[in-house]
Amino acid sequence: MSAASQSSRRWRPGLLCWALALFALHVAAWTAWFIIAAHHPVAEVPLTTGR
Repeated sequence: MSAASQSSRRWRPGLLCWALALFALHVAAWTAWFIIAAHHPVAEVPLTTGR
């Protein structure tokens, strides 16, 4: 096995940490979005003018 193929297969903990941090950021953003949406319900708008 050559050195180039061996180094590309090496496990990189930094990449895993970045992936977990991005996942946590994504979950936090969705949580904040749902909390904000829960505090501001959609207004009911009539579909007809009633004429």
